[in-house]
Amino acid sequence: MSNLGSFVRSVETDSDLREFQDPVQRELEDLQESMVEFFRTSLGLLQGVGSHLLGVRGKMFRPTILLLFAKMGKDGNRGDSIFSATVIELIHLATLIHDDTIDRSAVRRGLPTLNVMFNDQVATILGDYIYTKAFCELIDRDLPRLVPVVAKTTHRMTVGEVLAIEQKRDIEISEEDYFHLLDEKTASLMGAAAEIGAVLAGMSEDDIRKVLQFGEYLGRAYQVTDDLFDYIGNEGQLGKGVGSDLAAGKVTLPLIHAYQNAASLEERDFVRTLSSKKEFDESQWLELLSILDRTGSLQYCRETALGLADSARKQIEFLPEDEYRKALEKAVSYAVQRIH
Repeated sequence: MSNLGSFVRSVETDSDLREFQDPVQRELEDLQESMVEFFRTSLGLLQGVGSHLLGVRGKMFRPTILLLFAKMGKDGNRGDSIFSATVIELIHLATLIHDDTIDRSAVRRGLPTLNVMFNDQVATILGDYIYTKAFCELIDRDLPRLVPVVAKTTHRMTVGEVLAIEQKRDIEISEEDYFHLLDEKTASLMGAAAEIGAVLAGMSEDDIRKVLQFGEYLGRAYQVTDDLFDYIGNEGQLGKGVGSDLAAGKVTLPLIHAYQNAASLEERDFVRTLSSKKEFDESQWLELLSILDRTGSLQYCRETALGLADSARKQIEFLPEDEYRKALEKAVSYAVQRIH
């Protein structure tokens, strides 16, 4: 498995988040307090659940993208930028809560999921609370230009969830089907983060469209890279089990490519059978990795992610070459070079 081994080594050079977060580090620190404020309520249950959720710290990747674009404006409202970044991060967290509930996941970022700590009902209600409160506060803050962006994005993400249910364990789906799901469920939120930042920066409508495209290409590249981690990742770094996507019935790009490019009917049947199982043993897992290696599926996904990253960079060539554009370019590199 020399090809697989060299591929794994090639992505073990995780970029430092601070390389592109430094220009907005103060805003990200304020965002932490904004998230705490979001869950300040007299409802004890929501406070308790919110505290657990905020303890599961993520990379703040999407808020960083929003804030970097927003900083490009000369007359932007810093408070609106921080609040909007808070909304984007919390919507992202709400989707993870719903994902964990649907997938029956026990671990997220190395900690027990809400559905395990509490129950499915509490997890679902918290996700709904985040969505609805975000809309209410956007209206209260008089940010009407952002409400349609968030509304359309959350609708697209819900469509993506439906597609995920429809495509579960369906090894016959095409790459086109896969990317349609990815665009709705994942890339749409990255696009919204970029678009909102551009709106807050006061960019023209033409430039906002380019920035939106940047975000969606970046979201695609980020997710394709994520799909690889199910097969080559380190469980301690991922915060979830390697192979968990496969066990949950998620048919991702490596599996689709391997199935479509298998060298024999026996290999295709093996991939089809394993994609239908909730559990598999070590020998089956190793055989699947061998097939992924022989078909070049992991390298194909890597090249796909890199191509999408290049497409994202091209969308922001119109921006001045200042520290914020350089940070955005580093963020694109991070999306496809990180190790978890």
